[in-house]
Amino acid sequence: MRPDDLTGPELRLWEAFAAGGEVDLRPRDVDGGPVTDGGSWGPERQVRASVIRSLLLGSADAISGETPMVHLVGARVSGKLRLLFAEVGCVLWLEECWFEEAPQLYGAKLRVTSFGGSRLPGLGMGATTVDGNLDLMNCRVQGRVSVPDARIGGSLLLQSAHLSNAGGLALDGTRLEAKGVVATDGFRAAGELRLLQARLSEGLHLRGASLHRPGGEALFAPGIQVSTNIDCSEGFRADGAVTLSSATVGGSVSFDTASLIPTQGNALSCHHLQAEELLLRPARTAGGMDLRHAAIGVLRLHDDPHEQPRLQLDGLVYRSLEPHLPVNHRLELLSRDPDGYRPQPYQQLATVYQSIGQDRDARTVLLTRQRHRRTTLPWYARAWGHVQDATVGYGYLPERAAVWLLALLATGATVFALHRPLPLRGTRHPVFSPVIYSLDLLLPVIDFGQQRAFQPTGPTQWFAWLLIGAGWLLATALVTGITRVLSRE
Repeated sequence: MRPDDLTGPELRLWEAFAAGGEVDLRPRDVDGGPVTDGGSWGPERQVRASVIRSLLLGSADAISGETPMVHLVGARVSGKLRLLFAEVGCVLWLEECWFEEAPQLYGAKLRVTSFGGSRLPGLGMGATTVDGNLDLMNCRVQGRVSVPDARIGGSLLLQSAHLSNAGGLALDGTRLEAKGVVATDGFRAAGELRLLQARLSEGLHLRGASLHRPGGEALFAPGIQVSTNIDCSEGFRADGAVTLSSATVGGSVSFDTASLIPTQGNALSCHHLQAEELLLRPARTAGGMDLRHAAIGVLRLHDDPHEQPRLQLDGLVYRSLEPHLPVNHRLELLSRDPDGYRPQPYQQLATVYQSIGQDRDARTVLLTRQRHRRTTLPWYARAWGHVQDATVGYGYLPERAAVWLLALLATGATVFALHRPLPLRGTRHPVFSPVIYSLDLLLPVIDFGQQRAFQPTGPTQWFAWLLIGAGWLLATALVTGITRVLSRE
């Protein structure tokens, strides 16, 4: 392309390129802002995409000691900007421009690149390499922003941007590598944000963002790797599901004061998530949360378990549970698991209580686990479970055995003191003691010699058999419960 083939605005850009000068085609009374009416701009604000491409590929002469740059503001870019597999050695800065067609930069190698404040019908940058930031701040995109397999040396900047591709992908960042994705300050997306297996060293920032994908995935980021934090807090809203399954996060994942509103299924899927901290205190949610087999350092939940969405907890492990609440509050949360009874969540909660020295609360959790498990058993097993619960609390309340023993002993001593059994004929017998005699009946493995020497008659004989049966039942329940406890420990 030769300079004599250029229009007035294109010639200005050509001449400013070598020294990195800015070409601002906006009328003087325009202060900037999101571009909405670029289709009505006349030739005085129009620049062909082919001219920009020629400059980026070195058609213009360079000036020694200067840094060339395509810096264009307020232009209508006609045609398609195609830089497939191109290697660009200068900065591309197209600010508040209106694009007739979606730029296609697939496989290109770029330096700092900005479309800040521009209006685009889409953007194709799959497998693109950008040495610095990719700036889409305050952009309005009516189509897909496609950056799969892109390598961005800086961050993908989306502050105040609005992406719209309803029913499809608003952003495709599959396997994206960047320092971070920053989508704050009123960022909105109508369509799915896909960050499948993306790798971000400085975080995913969606604080206050609004994602709209009813009936589908608002944020789909399974397998994402983030060295620092994922921040979906302070007014973050997702009208659709949020998926962070199998994600690895070096810092925290926060949904503090967020609104998670799926139209079906779970609001949040974090199964197999690994993170140092997970904050699940949404201001509003209409679905459950899947935390199965996640590994969390600190798990922070609502103070009130009834404000907490239903959590799927099987396989979840964590070191600490905040805030510290009475054990019955946490048991209420476990009882609301939509998967029903699962033993592991109870064992995990008990482990946390034991780690902070609250053994009594840990035993309460384990006893509740046995009671919940009992509801899943056949009738005969449930009956035996009730016996173990009433007698020794499944081994977690062994003091109950002493209470039962003392009560039965006192009753037996009273009965046999009033209705003394007769000594057996032809045998030597010790002095009768109602207490020792009752104890001899109750303890099946200890012989005090009283039971062999005296024989009750009439109704007291039936009572003696009742004490013998109660003793065996109490001993069996105690041994079964204590064996269960010791085997768990």
